[in-house]
Amino acid sequence: MMNLLLAEGSRLWARRMTRYFPLILAALMLAGIVIAYFVITNNDDSVDFVNDIGGGVDARSMLGPITVLLPIMAFVIGASYVGADIKTGMLEQLLTWEPRRLRLLSARAIACLVSATIIAGLLALFFVALAYGLSSAAGTVDGATGEFWGNVAKLVLRTGVAAGLFCAFGLGITVMVNSSMGSIVAFVIYWFVVENLITAFLSKVAVYLPIQNANAFASGEDVERLEGSIFGGGDVDFIVSHSYITAGLILAGWTLAAVLGAAFIFNRRDIA
Repeated sequence: MMNLLLAEGSRLWARRMTRYFPLILAALMLAGIVIAYFVITNNDDSVDFVNDIGGGVDARSMLGPITVLLPIMAFVIGASYVGADIKTGMLEQLLTWEPRRLRLLSARAIACLVSATIIAGLLALFFVALAYGLSSAAGTVDGATGEFWGNVAKLVLRTGVAAGLFCAFGLGITVMVNSSMGSIVAFVIYWFVVENLITAFLSKVAVYLPIQNANAFASGEDVERLEGSIFGGGDVDFIVSHSYITAGLILAGWTLAAVLGAAFIFNRRDIA
């Protein structure tokens, strides 16, 4: 099994999507920090690394929008990883080398999980380094205590794990629908449209959906449920549903369900 894991891991890292997507995100981060520097200095303003960027000692706001971008990146990497082989017919050739389908799929899911966790973690660290450099050049890094850096480390780790789970999730969904493009398009529509609609109209259901739980787990925040109707004109309040640890378990459950569903369909599908 170890040889198969190493082979699948090497195959994943050799793909252009795995290399170029993270590099593009890193370039966008760098460009954003450079623009922020000129905006801040031209307005004779300053930025506080701990309070403005980190959101306080707990550092929950440190990664900002990339907590959304990294899971999307991971899903696309996982989907394209198996989708390209389905499209080109490489999957059939791989099965002549490793005919045990569940073993092959398990190795790919583990490769996705580990690789995306590493990639997302490195990108998160890169963003933290850029934010620190921006604050040093155009503000202050005072207050960055050991407790603060410990929270940053936990944030980076959770963000990496969330991305790893989404990579395996994307792999599972793609195997089930037998199309990487179909799974990616459906995922983007779900992310930006469907889950927001469910959150607005079915808040008790929304707290168990993958996106909200991924964001909560990565940031270390509780998942909140909307109480009341935003369209009814009455009082609206947010009530804590569960902790970020439970959110991580729910996200892992979605990933496991996708991989198990993929295993069932893949084992029964006529590939040749």
